[in-house]
Amino acid sequence: MKSATTARRDKDALQWSLVSLLIMLSVGRVYAQQTADMILHNGKILTVDDKFSIVEAVAVRGNQIVAVGNNADVLKLAGPNTQKIDLNGKTVVPGLIDTHLHITGPGQYAEGLNPEKTHAMAIDWRAVRTKDDVLSQIKNYMDQYHFKPGDWLYFQDRIQVGLNEDGARGTARLDQVKILYDELNVTELDRVAPDNPIVLTLGIPDENGLLVNGKAIDILFKNEGAFIKKYGRFWIDTGGKPEGHLEPPATRLLLNKYTPRLKPEDMTDGIEKYLQELNASGVTTISTKMRLNGIDAYKLLQSRGQLTMRLGYGLGWDYFGSVTDLQSGLKQFEGATGSGDDILWVTSVSPSSVDGASTRACTNQKRSGGAFGVLDGWWPFGQCHTDNEFKGSPRKGAPIQGNYFRDWVIIGAKYNLRVANDHVAGDRSVENMLSAVEESRKLYGPKAAQNWGFDHCVLVDPADFKRAARLGVTFSCAPKYLQDVAPTAATSYGDKIANTFVVPVKSMIDSGIKVVFESDRDSYKWADLQLFLTRKDKSGKVWGPQEKLDRPTALRTITRWAADYVLKGDKLGSIEAGKLADLAVLDRDYMAVPVEEVGKIHPEMTMLNGKIVFLSPKFSQENNLEPKGAIVSTYEDLTARRAGKRGFAEPGANGG
Repeated sequence: MKSATTARRDKDALQWSLVSLLIMLSVGRVYAQQTADMILHNGKILTVDDKFSIVEAVAVRGNQIVAVGNNADVLKLAGPNTQKIDLNGKTVVPGLIDTHLHITGPGQYAEGLNPEKTHAMAIDWRAVRTKDDVLSQIKNYMDQYHFKPGDWLYFQDRIQVGLNEDGARGTARLDQVKILYDELNVTELDRVAPDNPIVLTLGIPDENGLLVNGKAIDILFKNEGAFIKKYGRFWIDTGGKPEGHLEPPATRLLLNKYTPRLKPEDMTDGIEKYLQELNASGVTTISTKMRLNGIDAYKLLQSRGQLTMRLGYGLGWDYFGSVTDLQSGLKQFEGATGSGDDILWVTSVSPSSVDGASTRACTNQKRSGGAFGVLDGWWPFGQCHTDNEFKGSPRKGAPIQGNYFRDWVIIGAKYNLRVANDHVAGDRSVENMLSAVEESRKLYGPKAAQNWGFDHCVLVDPADFKRAARLGVTFSCAPKYLQDVAPTAATSYGDKIANTFVVPVKSMIDSGIKVVFESDRDSYKWADLQLFLTRKDKSGKVWGPQEKLDRPTALRTITRWAADYVLKGDKLGSIEAGKLADLAVLDRDYMAVPVEEVGKIHPEMTMLNGKIVFLSPKFSQENNLEPKGAIVSTYEDLTARRAGKRGFAEPGANGG
């Protein structure tokens, strides 16, 4: 039998429970009765939810979507201060998500950044016919700018090795390849730059090849000799001495610790302008690997209220090559993946470029010449960084004892470091990385190496599809490779490879692999998305017609599925109640326009986090919209600001 005291306590507890319940119900009613800040109605809202539902209206309160549905139901949330926009039948899609796009610096907006300030200069290979043409350009810079002895200097290529002068892939540059790899070396560079350590890139991405002079070699081997001799990779002359050419991870160590870099405040204006262009195409989230000064530039924009893009970034770029003791060095990043907020957050702590680019992609396929074979004399099967036996170019590679790439990946899995935001171009690299997932799980358990992402889809062997699906790997695929890889792959590997290995997105999806969109270039995103639908190169030839995506699936790759890749699937990628309010109003109906005109779609309005960040002049005028901070312009006018300006690439910030 209860005591009087116990009974009284039970009674009091019951009363407080009833009071609490009444308070909760009251608060719930008040919340439900709160009005929306904005309602878009009378439209065609492609929600990209599980059912790909199409509704008429969407309501936004603060930075969240609070309701979607028919006009009558959603308009019930309107109050006296609700901004209502009649879409007049226009289509609305979730904000686009580009999972691999390097907006890491000011690029063509690098105004006022001259070589005296940046210590970075460009070699114009259009004027090069002999090695002396390269050396004379370097000497002219040295004579024009009076750098202090000992200052590190960086010379970047303007034309990628293996490309024709118009940017198309071809074999016309073989003579220049020989200049870079066989004729230029430490001794030659010392002739024109005896007092400064200098770095010359060997094509893009630059972390996959550098040429340095004697000053740089002396510094590197004095300070980092033990690491470089263990992991390499460097070339040697007939006497066994370093002759100036470097491959990863030595290139990454050099770029991370020695070459000059911009201050964040020198980068913000250019980055902001590029992000405005992306907003004008409906993009609200991008993902890429970032250097620390680039991350700081985005944070500076955020602190100023000028950041109009979400950024999920890979954190490994400034550490890959710099972390010499991987066991202790990688442990510090345990728990880093996913950290940050909903505007800036970490998506990976990954290696930097698992293999080489284009002609250096690591492959099992035997080449038969063509553009892909232009570097065969130096890398017959590409730069296979994850192969234990790979030591660099077989012509001149020095002996090394370890494989930094494999060690990083396997040890990183021990601390749950996610691989993503990383260039995985060749089919042999894909195979090796899948093996790394399996090895990691054998060592550390089934929860290791989860949700890894492999970027680019340049060459993916169909034989690996089921294995990749079973391991839960996501592929971030660039449709651009249908234009600039498929034709040359046909020449080098044959039509079967070109039609089944290059961006084979539908077959991967049918096999159970999640595929997401990346552009991996400065381009109009709707035009790139159209390539998933048509698979046409610039001449109109269709590559892999069986790999065409339907419109709902293509849209999922750049919205809902891409949100999962950037680790925000619970908050981004679809227009649903509870999700963050990122969306774009289009001038054409994505589901109805001829497939060849998808690339001509233009957003009329883009919203990020519940705020309008972009408006077309027409839509602004028709709806009397002039929100503070929004850009009112067109994509064409915004990109025209770059006309005639030479792009600037910070050392080590434009690859993979």
